[in-house]
Amino acid sequence: MFSAMKLSEFDGLLIFIGVFFMRFYQTGLTVLAALVLSACASNNEQASVRLDVMQGPTFIKGGDATGAQDITVKSPYFAFAISADTGALVDLAIVNNGQYGPDLVRSLDFIPAEGQQLTSTKIDVLEQTGKRVVIELERQLNGQTVKSRYEVNRDNAGIRLSTTQADSGQQFSGYRLERNQGPVTLPSYNDMPNMVQAHWTAASLQNELGILYESDDLRKNRQGGEVSAWLSAGSLDVLSADKPLYGGQGQAKLALLELTPVTSGFEAKLKDLRQRWSRGEKVYLGGSSGKLYAYTPKGRLSADYASAAGKGHSFLSFGPQVYPVTTNFGGTAKPFTESQVEFRSDVGLSNAEVWLDGKQVAGWKINGAKWFRTGVPVPPNHTWMQWVVEDRNGKRAYSNPIWIE
Repeated sequence: MFSAMKLSEFDGLLIFIGVFFMRFYQTGLTVLAALVLSACASNNEQASVRLDVMQGPTFIKGGDATGAQDITVKSPYFAFAISADTGALVDLAIVNNGQYGPDLVRSLDFIPAEGQQLTSTKIDVLEQTGKRVVIELERQLNGQTVKSRYEVNRDNAGIRLSTTQADSGQQFSGYRLERNQGPVTLPSYNDMPNMVQAHWTAASLQNELGILYESDDLRKNRQGGEVSAWLSAGSLDVLSADKPLYGGQGQAKLALLELTPVTSGFEAKLKDLRQRWSRGEKVYLGGSSGKLYAYTPKGRLSADYASAAGKGHSFLSFGPQVYPVTTNFGGTAKPFTESQVEFRSDVGLSNAEVWLDGKQVAGWKINGAKWFRTGVPVPPNHTWMQWVVEDRNGKRAYSNPIWIE
């Protein structure tokens, strides 16, 4: 390089280098600190604005996906890694302040039954665009081929999970989430001595979230049937809210939710739910139609909404509203206390009902009032109670159950 230069050019290069180092010496620690800070910042993975798929050891801090064939997916909200050896999702990091945080997950996988082992045979990226990614795993279960899918859309802060038998197409239930972090202490929102209407947020959910059941082990309530899962990283898929659900603030929450096929109609779904409530199953009305109002007293973060909806602190409305005044929906009431509620409707209220373990036990006629408050004693030796209200247009609202201690 230097042999091709004229002497004057070489002198000029030396002078330039000398001036650079002299200025560096004069600025001292300021320049040095800037270089160190820049180097440190480069170690933090910036959140992607699209969906990206990478093969090899994951970048997720503290991650377990270290194999050459392991797959990492980056989204604007989170990143996750799949082990090519086991087929399990072994790492997940949520975006905070524009960067991916540490690994929160030890394992997320389809667990058919205790003692049964899945043998991974193949992992494929079936679809990969900036807006959608589908990854499919082929594994062996008792000599049968099963296929598990991870489906991600760019605009959704979650992963759709499903496992089917290759030959018959039968869909299996039974996902288990094992977290890295310890139990998170969250407010129960059970008692509500001062109900404030502004503490509730309404949103419309996707069809498959018509029934909500949150658990780290979805095998507990469903041993069979066509049930897939949704891993929510701070939201319940696409929300169409009356009020903005401010994203990118606070600590997003992981929630493993049951996804069930759409039933033939709302009444059939409600009948099925009431039967499951009588068995003590903590499943709740979602928002496949109508609007789901969830209790969000800490704000309107999508994480707060998702947490409240998954725990049944909500009601489903096709018109009027029903707000708890004492024990929250999804909460537990003691026998011989009183369950109080407040009904509201812009067009006027018509009637209200109380259901107890699958049977209507009380009712009121309301002659067009736009606001009505009432209550009933909580009876002993029962499992659940539910409030239903109807407006003058025949539209109804349904509370999620109040469990009886």
